Amino acid sequence: MEDGYTPALRESIKRVEASRPARLQETWPMMTPAEKQEVLRTFHPDYKPEGMRELRVGPARGMRTPHELADLLEGHSLLRGASLDLENVDYDTDVLIIGAGGAGSAAALMARQEGARVLVVTKLRHGDANTMMAQGGIQAADKPEDTPVRHYLDVMGGGHFTNDPDLVEALVRDAPEVIAWLEGLGCMFDKESDGTLITIHGGGTSRKRMHSARDYSGAEIMRTLRDEVRSYPEDITVVEFAPAIELFMDDKGQAAGAVLLNLETGEHLVVRAKTTIITTG
Repeated sequence: MEDGYTPALRESIKRVEASRPARLQETWPMMTPAEKQEVLRTFHPDYKPEGMRELRVGPARGMRTPHELADLLEGHSLLRGASLDLENVDYDTDVLIIGAGGAGSAAALMARQEGARVLVVTKLRHGDANTMMAQGGIQAADKPEDTPVRHYLDVMGGGHFTNDPDLVEALVRDAPEVIAWLEGLGCMFDKESDGTLITIHGGGTSRKRMHSARDYSGAEIMRTLRDEVRSYPEDITVVEFAPAIELFMDDKGQAAGAVLLNLETGEHLVVRAKTTIITTG
C-alpha cells in the first residue's frame, strides 16, 4: 500500500494516464433529440412507458405516474372497517399542518404570525424530513448582478418549460425575502469576511445565486425553523409519531381535519381544523 493506493489501483492509474493523450483527441458526435429520448427510455426509470400508468381516481385522474404512487393513491383507506366517532375530537385547531419539515415548520410560523392556533403532525420526529438531508443550498436572486426575471428564465428553461409558471413566479419573487427571513431567525449561511452572503453556481444557473451553509444547508435551515417553532408552545403544538392516514370533509366539500394514527399505541386521533395544509413533499 502506497499513499493509500493498492498496487492494483496504482496500475490502473498508470493506464489511465497513458491513454489520456489519445482520449483528449477523441471527438463524439452530438446526439439527436430522438437518440437522447431513446437513451432515456432505455436507462431512466422515469422515462420507461411500462413503469408508469394513468391514475384512476382523484382530481389528478388520467395523469401518468409511477405504479408505486398510483397503487398508494388508489389503495383502500387504513380506516376501512374501523369504528370511529368523528364527533369525539382529540384536537380542535385553527390550522392543521401535516408534515413537519421545512415547509411545514415555515407554514406553522406564518400561520402563528397571523394569530392562528396551529397543530403540526408528523409521522416521525419534528425535522425528520427531506429538508434535513438537503446539501446544495437554496437559490435566491438577491445580488446586484441578478434579478428574479433571470431566475425565472433559468427555472423555466431547466424544466423544459413544463413548470407551472405561476408557481415559478412565486418562487423567484419570494426567494430573496425568504433568505432574509431565515437569516433573521438565525440561519447561518456562508458569508464573506465583510458579512456579505456568499453565492455560488448551482445546476442550470446563469448567475451565482445559491446560498449555502457549508454542505449541510438543509440541516441548518431545519435547525433554525425547528428552534423557532418550539419557541411558541402556547400557539404551535407539535404531535410526533402520528401520521395522518385520512382527511375528512365538511358539508361544503372542504378539508375539515384529519384522522391520525398514534404509532406507539395504534390509537386513532381525530383532528378538527378550519384549514388543513399538507406539506409532506
